[in-house]
Amino acid sequence: MLNPASGGSGPVNYRVAFLSPVSFFKGGAERSLFDLMANPNVDPLLVVPAEGPVSEQAASRGIPVEVVDFGQVAAIRRPVRPSSVGSAFGDWFGAARKLMAVTKRHGADIVHSNGLKAHCIAGLARKLGGEACVFHVRDIAVRGSERLIWKGLARSSDHTVLVSRACWPGEALPGNVSVVFNGVKRSDVPQLPSGSLSESIRPRGAGTSLVVGICGRIHPFKGHHVAIDWLGAAHRRGLPITLLVRGEAEEEDRPYLDSLKRQADALGLKDFVRFEGRFEGLAAIYNGLDAVLVPSETPDPLPRSVMEAMSMGLPVVGYPAGGIVEMIDHRENGWLAGDAEAFCAAMEEISSLGPMLVELQKSAARTVAERFGMERMHRQVNDVYSAVLGR
Repeated sequence: MLNPASGGSGPVNYRVAFLSPVSFFKGGAERSLFDLMANPNVDPLLVVPAEGPVSEQAASRGIPVEVVDFGQVAAIRRPVRPSSVGSAFGDWFGAARKLMAVTKRHGADIVHSNGLKAHCIAGLARKLGGEACVFHVRDIAVRGSERLIWKGLARSSDHTVLVSRACWPGEALPGNVSVVFNGVKRSDVPQLPSGSLSESIRPRGAGTSLVVGICGRIHPFKGHHVAIDWLGAAHRRGLPITLLVRGEAEEEDRPYLDSLKRQADALGLKDFVRFEGRFEGLAAIYNGLDAVLVPSETPDPLPRSVMEAMSMGLPVVGYPAGGIVEMIDHRENGWLAGDAEAFCAAMEEISSLGPMLVELQKSAARTVAERFGMERMHRQVNDVYSAVLGR
């Protein structure tokens, strides 16, 4: 059998049911889910709580889709409260039994779940006699209760995969927990202009504004408010910088988006902060940028915008928290900035277009190839599957 998601190449060694907690594209987790299903050694089945954009894209790629209604489990939100779990108890068992029936019908070897609600259902199905389960953890446990939940998840799974070391709330990883970085597929990355890597940054004359982008979901955890404060400090220092915000806010985050616009106005930055909405495709997302800023003051597990920008030769400035410190080696393949002073210093170095920038871009390209390659991710996930199945 050949894997339709990989273009029909490579032998299939594992039949995997990928369980998504959402039916729409919420962020990088769903994009990474499709990267996992593109593994040439996997025969994928996608299981979703409802039909929607995720199932439609899977069907367009020839991936079979099944729907398992999560019921009240879908309403559980972080921070997890006992009352919400109690009200979903019956639906939790119902969804687990439905998942067992689906995996048996398709002959799946493993259930690979992609979010907290999906983990809970897959783990219960396993306890009830279902197939082996692998949990893919893409969040950082912030509260004490969440740390307990994370450790409980590891005990109820055959193996737990973390997208970064920052996702595990302990000093040592249990034996059935490992770190597998997300990957970037080289063929998905637009080709850089010919010549030196520095050509990926637009030529600028004296006094021309440096264009910096924040790309992705607009949410308080992503630190857009931090970036606007830093931009104000840069302008007071005489650094001409324009900030482009590319991404959308979900309905519950619209008040945050409105507060960002008020913040920019209050700092006199109305003409230097532009909210451009959602873009499709890497070429469009990063087009026209001189650098990418990832100001996630709240620890971010492994932001895709870091590796994507690196792969395109764009300088990246990231907040030194969460998985970002596992991606950026300060002043070797990017910059870490935890305050306005460090941000301004990075902007000055990027503006110089000197030899250091060219070497840094080359180092970033090597980092993507060695640390965040798609083939590496598939190989490491295959090792997990083999260990779980005893192959």
